[in-house]
Amino acid sequence: MLDKEQESTRISRRKLLSSIGKIGAVGVAMTMGGNAIYSSTPGIVSASVTKSVYGGGKDSDPGTGHYYDVTHYGAAGDGVQDDTKAFETVLQEIKVNGFGTCYIPAGSYIITRPLQLYKNTTILMDDHAILKKMGIPNSNLKLFVNGQLGNANYASGYGGEGNITVIGGTIDLCADVNLPSDPSRGFMAFAIGHADGIHIERVRFVNGHNGHIIEFNSSKNVTLLHCRFENQIITTSGMFEMVQIDFASKESFPSFGAYDDTPCQNVLIEGCTFANGHRGVGAHGSKYNSEGKQVFHENIRIVNNHFADLADVAIRPESFYNSVISGNTISNVGGHGIPIYSCKNTIVSNNVLRGTGFHGIVIATASDITDPPANITVSNNVITDIANTALRIIKGQDIFLADNTVFNVKREGIYSSTVTRLTAKNNILRGVSQQGNGLYSGIHLDGCSDSNLSSNIVNNGGFSSNYSYLVLIKPSSSGTVISGNFGLPGSSGSIMDDGAGTLVSANPSEQFLTGVLNVSSGTIDLNEDIRNFKSVIIATGAVSTGNLRHETARGWSTSGFRPGTDFINVATANGSLVASIVNETRLQLISTSDPVRYVIGIKG
Repeated sequence: MLDKEQESTRISRRKLLSSIGKIGAVGVAMTMGGNAIYSSTPGIVSASVTKSVYGGGKDSDPGTGHYYDVTHYGAAGDGVQDDTKAFETVLQEIKVNGFGTCYIPAGSYIITRPLQLYKNTTILMDDHAILKKMGIPNSNLKLFVNGQLGNANYASGYGGEGNITVIGGTIDLCADVNLPSDPSRGFMAFAIGHADGIHIERVRFVNGHNGHIIEFNSSKNVTLLHCRFENQIITTSGMFEMVQIDFASKESFPSFGAYDDTPCQNVLIEGCTFANGHRGVGAHGSKYNSEGKQVFHENIRIVNNHFADLADVAIRPESFYNSVISGNTISNVGGHGIPIYSCKNTIVSNNVLRGTGFHGIVIATASDITDPPANITVSNNVITDIANTALRIIKGQDIFLADNTVFNVKREGIYSSTVTRLTAKNNILRGVSQQGNGLYSGIHLDGCSDSNLSSNIVNNGGFSSNYSYLVLIKPSSSGTVISGNFGLPGSSGSIMDDGAGTLVSANPSEQFLTGVLNVSSGTIDLNEDIRNFKSVIIATGAVSTGNLRHETARGWSTSGFRPGTDFINVATANGSLVASIVNETRLQLISTSDPVRYVIGIKG
C-alpha cells in the first residue's frame, strides 16, 4: 500500500506520462545517460526509462535522477514574471550533470535572454505550456541556441552541443506584441549549429518576425516531426524560410562556431504544417570548397508536410544531394511551389501543388554555381492552377519528368531550356496556355540536346483557350526524339520542329530507343529497357548514299529479348550487323558493315 507521499508522486508521474504520450516518453529516454542515439558515437543507456523520465529534480533524492521541473527552480509560468533565471539554472545543472530533462508544466513563461542548450538535454513541455520570447526586441533575437553567442571558436564540424530533444508545447516569438523597430532584426526560436543529433517534435511556433524560426546549420542527424509554424510577421523584403538549412559561414550563421562551411546531413522534416508566413522550408546558399568542388547538403528528406498561404515559395532545395521531396501538399503560395536550385541526385515526387503565384516546379542553377543541376527526377506530382509554367527547367542534365498531371496553367505545361538529356514521358497536360489562346505550347524545348518526349498527353478540351503547338522545338535544340504523344492540334498545329536531327514517330506502338547516331563500334545506350519491346528496328547506312536500311530483330520466341544471352543479327546495305544485348539498356556492337543510325522499339 502506498503512503500519501508516494501516492502524490505517482499521480504527478502519471500526469506527466499522459501529457507527453508514448512517443514523448521514448524521446525523453533518448537523451538519458548521455546516450547519443542521434549521434554516430555509440553509447550505453545508463538508466531505465521510468527512472530517466520521472527521477531527479529538487524534490528527488540527490543523485537518483536528472529530471528538472522549472517551477521547482522559481519559474512562475504566469505570463508576468520573468522566468529566464529559472530556465538558465536548470539548463546549467543539466550541463554539469552531463544529461537531463527540463520539464515545463502548463503555463506561460516569459524569457528575456537567449537560453543555451547543452549536449544530452531534453526539453519536455506540457501541451499547454507556452514559452514567450520577450525582452528588448532589437537585441533579444533568439530563444534557444546550442552554442555561446559571438564565440567563433565554440565548435566546428559536427562537434558542438548535440543529442538535444525538444517535445511539445508552444513557442511564441511575440512579434505581434513586441515588434522590433529595426526590420532587419529577425526572431529565431532555435539557432542550431555544429550539432550531431537534434530532435524537435510536436511543437507549435507562432508570431515570428522576418528571419528564420528554426535554423539548422552545419548539423547532422536532425529530425523535425509534426510541428506547426504559423503567423510569421514580415515587415521587409528578404528570404525568410520558416525552417532554414544552411552552411556554417559568417554570412549565413554568425551566431557562433567556426565558419568552416560544414553542410547539413541526414535531415528529416515530416508531418509539419507551415501556414501564413513568407517561405516554408529550404536553403538559399551555394558554394564551392577550396578544391573547387560544390558543397552539398546530403540526405535531406522533406516529406508529408502541408504548406498553405505563404507569400513566397513553399519548399526551396538548394545544393541538395541524394535527397527526397515527397508527399507534400502545397496550396496558395505567392512564389514558385518547389524551386530546385543546383541540386543533384534528387527526387521530387507525389506532391500536390494548387495555386502558385509563379511556376509550379522549377529546376535551375543557383547564382553562385556554374555546374548544372543533374540527375533530377520529377514524377507523379499533381500541379494545378499555376500562374505561369507547371514544370520549368532552366539548365540541367539528365532530367527525368514522368507521370505528372498538370491542369489549368497560364503558360506551358513543360518548358525546358539549355538541358542535356531531358526525358519527358507519360505526363498529362490539360488546360495549358490559359493566359491566352495560342500564346504558349504544351511542351516547349529551347536549346536542349538529346531530349526524349514520349507518350505524353496534351489536351485542352473544355478550356476556353487552346495551346499553340502540342510540341514546339526551337532551332537551338538538337537530337530530340518525339514518339507516341497524343493530343489534338493546337491553334498553330501539332508539332513545330525547327531543331536539328529531330526524330518523330506518330505510331504509339513505336518508340525511339536512341537519338540519331553514326557509330560502327563500341556500345549503344538505350533510353528504355529493351525487354519492354517485342522487337526492334535497326537503322543503318545513310540517306545521302542511298543505302539507309531498316531491319527488324525479334526477341527469343514469345519471351522477348534476354539481356546477357541474346544477339541481334540483321542485314545491312553492305553486309550485316551483329550486336550482343549486354544488359537491359545497352548493346555492344560486335561487327557491322554500315554505321548504325538509330534504334526503334516496337511494343505491338
